[in-house]
Amino acid sequence: MRDVVMLRDLRADDAAAAGPKAANLGELISLGAPVPDGFCLMTSVYDTLIAPKLAAQVERLAAAVEAGQSLEPVTQALRDSVEAVELPDGLLAELEEAFRAVCPARGAVAVRSSGTSEDSATTSFAGQYRTELALRSFDDMMVAVKRCWASLWESHAIRYRERQGIAHTAASMAVVVQAVAHAEAAGVMFTAGPADGHLMIESSWGLGEAVVSGLVTPDRFSVSRPEIRVADVTLGSKEWMVVPAPDGGTAVAEVPVDERARASLTRAQAAELARLGLRVEEHFGSSQDIEWAIADGKIALLQARPLTHHSPATSVAWESPIDGAWWARISICDSWLPEPLSPLFATTLFPHLVKRWLENWAGPEAEQLTNPLLPKPMAGTINGFGYLRLDYPMNRYPLRTLKLALRCYRYHLGFLGKRWRTEILPRHIDRLTAMRALDLTQLNTGELLALIDEAQDLSARYWAILGGLAWYWNGGEWLLDRTYAGLTAPAARTGVAIPHYGVLLQGYATKTSDADSALHHLARSEHDFPATRFADVLAEYGHQVFHLDFVEPTPAEDPSMLVKTIDGYRDGRLQAPRERLRGLAKRREQAEAELFSALCGAPVRRALLRALMRWNRRYAQVRDRALFYFTLGWPTIRRSYLELGRRLVAAGALGFEEDVFYLTSDELLGDLQSDAPARRHEVVRQRRALREKQKLLSPVPQVPESKRLFMGGLDVTAVALLGQQTKRANRGSGISGSPVSPGRVTAPARHITSVRAFDKLEAGDVLVASYITPAWSPLLAIAGGVVTDAGGALSHGSIVAREYGIPAVMGTNNATKLIQDGQIVTVDGDCGLVY
Repeated sequence: MRDVVMLRDLRADDAAAAGPKAANLGELISLGAPVPDGFCLMTSVYDTLIAPKLAAQVERLAAAVEAGQSLEPVTQALRDSVEAVELPDGLLAELEEAFRAVCPARGAVAVRSSGTSEDSATTSFAGQYRTELALRSFDDMMVAVKRCWASLWESHAIRYRERQGIAHTAASMAVVVQAVAHAEAAGVMFTAGPADGHLMIESSWGLGEAVVSGLVTPDRFSVSRPEIRVADVTLGSKEWMVVPAPDGGTAVAEVPVDERARASLTRAQAAELARLGLRVEEHFGSSQDIEWAIADGKIALLQARPLTHHSPATSVAWESPIDGAWWARISICDSWLPEPLSPLFATTLFPHLVKRWLENWAGPEAEQLTNPLLPKPMAGTINGFGYLRLDYPMNRYPLRTLKLALRCYRYHLGFLGKRWRTEILPRHIDRLTAMRALDLTQLNTGELLALIDEAQDLSARYWAILGGLAWYWNGGEWLLDRTYAGLTAPAARTGVAIPHYGVLLQGYATKTSDADSALHHLARSEHDFPATRFADVLAEYGHQVFHLDFVEPTPAEDPSMLVKTIDGYRDGRLQAPRERLRGLAKRREQAEAELFSALCGAPVRRALLRALMRWNRRYAQVRDRALFYFTLGWPTIRRSYLELGRRLVAAGALGFEEDVFYLTSDELLGDLQSDAPARRHEVVRQRRALREKQKLLSPVPQVPESKRLFMGGLDVTAVALLGQQTKRANRGSGISGSPVSPGRVTAPARHITSVRAFDKLEAGDVLVASYITPAWSPLLAIAGGVVTDAGGALSHGSIVAREYGIPAVMGTNNATKLIQDGQIVTVDGDCGLVY
C-alpha cells in the first residue's frame, strides 16, 4: 500500500496501516455517509522514517518508567527528535499533491492523529494526541503532521499506554488530513444515551471544538429510538464559538446575542443526524461517538469511534452538596488549588490545613463542635474543586458573633510576626530538613504514616499562622489599592503621569530572584554545570510547588523547567536577574521621585502614601520569606505517599505507585492494614478519568453565586471575599479581570496547563494559565505578559508577576477557555483587560 492514501480508498481492514480513525472514515464513506474529502499519511511512514531513529531513546524511556524517574527529559528529547526529521522529497511531493486535491484555494484542512490504538472499542486515547484545525498552507500542514507524531511521546499519552498495557515500542501513528467544513453549527452525537438509550446530540455555533473542549454549554437534543423522535431539547448559553482565523488556525468569537437563545439545530436536522447515527452504529455493530458539522445547511460526519463509556460528557451544575450551605473559592482554594483535587489530598492535607487555620480564631476543635455559628464541615469539594464555607448565621447568634469577632481580631492583631519568626519558622525548617534526609524505604508502614502525619501537621500549623500574617500584607495592599487614586489626585492635577502603584513596589530582591540568580550563576559555568551544584540548587529551591495538591511532582522531582531556564540564560534569551532587578528599581525610583515631588503641595496625602508604601514593602518581604518556606515539606510528603503506593503495587492493590493519590485516606489506611488489600485498579482508572474531565471546567467563585453575607443590616460579603471580585464589570468585548501588574503587551498567547507544557512558551509570548504560583517564576522570566483564570490583586501569583515587571491580568475565570493557543492578544495590566 502507498504511503499516502485517499480516505475513500480505506476500509476497516486497513486499521493496522492507517489507524482506526482513518479506517473508520473510509468505512463511513463506503456507507455513503457525508464525509469531507481527505487523505491519510500511513503508519508505514512513521515506522520506517521515524521509529528507527527513536529506538535508543525509547529504551531510555522504558528504563526511566521502570525506575520511577521523571519522564519529561526523555519525552522532550523524543518529541524534539520527531519534529527534526526531514522527509524525502518524493514523499513531500506526494503529500503536496494530495493537499492541493483536498484543499482548494482559500480553503483549509484539519490535521488529526490516527494512532494504532486510538478510537478502538477498549482504548479511545481521546484527547491524548494532537489535533490542529484550519491550516491554510502546505508548510503549516507539515508542521502539524510532525506535531501529531510527536504527541505520541507526551507524558500523558505514555502514562495512558502504561495503564492500558500497551508497549511503547508498538506505538505508531498515521495522520489524517481532511478538508475543514466551514461549520455553521457542530458538535458530538452519542448513539447510546445515559440511561434511557436515547441518542444524545450536543450542538453549538461554529466549529465543534467549542463543544469538545468544554468552552460552551451546548444545546442538547435527546432523540428516541427507533422512531427517531426528538424527545427533549435543552438550550445552552452558547456565548462563544470557535471559528477559523483569517491567517490560519482558529479563534474564539462572541456569538451574537440574538443567536444565543436560538437552537443551533432544528428538530429536523437533529432527526436527520440521529438517522445517520443509527446507520453508523448498525454498520460498525456498536454504540458510536460521532463528531459532526453542518456547513451550507448540509450535514458532514467528521469522525466516528466506539463508545468506551456509554454516557456523554454532560454540563455540570454548581450546586452545594449540603442544603442551604454557601461555598466560596477563597483563601487557599483560589490560586493555591486551581485544579480538581486528588482524592488523597481532598481527604488528608486539605481538611487538615483548614482545621489548623480555624483553630487560630475559632478555638479548639471540641469548642468548635458546640458552636452553632461555625458551619460544618468547613471545607469540601464541588465537582472536584476545593471550596470553603461562608454561611455563618451571624444574625441568629449576635452575642456569639461578637465573641468570635473579638477573638478573631485579638488573634490577628497579636504578635504574629514575632511568633512566626522565633517559634514557628525555626521548628518548621529544622524538622522538615531532618525528614528530607531519611531513607523512606527503611521505615515500616507505621513509621511512614507517622512521618506523613508530622509533616502534614507542621505544614498545616505553618499555613495557619500564614493566614494571620496575610491580614497584614493583604490588608495593606487592599488599602493602597482603594486609596491610591485619591492620595495621588493632587499630583494628577499638575499633569504628572501617575504610575500604577505596582510600579512603586517593584525592583526589590526576593527569594524568587535569589533562585533565578542561582540558576544564572550555574548558566555562567564554562562547561556543563556540576551535578553537585545543581543538586544544591534543587535542595534549596526545589520545594516550590506548582500547586498544593501533591498529585503533581515538585521541581525537585522534575527539574526540567529549571534546566530550560539555565539554557535560556546561556543562549542569551533571558535577561540576567540582577539586570532585570536594576531596571525595575530604576523605574521605581524615577516614578517615585516624580510622584512625591508633585505631591509637595499636599503634605498630608504625601505622608499617608509614604506610610502605606513603607507598610507594603515591609510586609512584601515578610510574605516572600513566609511563603517560600510554606511548602518545604511537600517533597517529603509526596515521596512518603509514593513509597506507600510502591508497597501497594507490590501487594497487587495498585498498578502504579502514583495511583495512591486516587485513593481516599480511609481506603489507603484500610489497604495498608489488610493482609489482602482490595484491588483498586478500576476505581483508580475511573477517578483519574473523572479528574481529567473536571480539569476542563471553570469553577464558579461562589456556590450559590447570588448569596450575600450580612452582619446585622450590613453587607459584609466584600470583607469575606477579600481579594475576590464577585461580579465582573462589563467593559466591552474584552476579557476582564484584576489588573495586577502594569503595562501593555501584544503577542501570541500560549496555553500552559502544567509543568509538562512549560517548553511551549517562547520568549515574549503571553502566558495563559489557570493559575500561577512562585514555582512558575522561570516562565515569567520568558513571558511577555500573563493572563490567568484564578487569582486576584492580592494573590501570590500577582506578586510574582509584578516582580518580573510584565503586564498581568488575573482572575478572569475563563481566559483559558476563551483564548486560543497562538492567538494574538493584547494584555492591558493597567485596566485589567485582555482583547
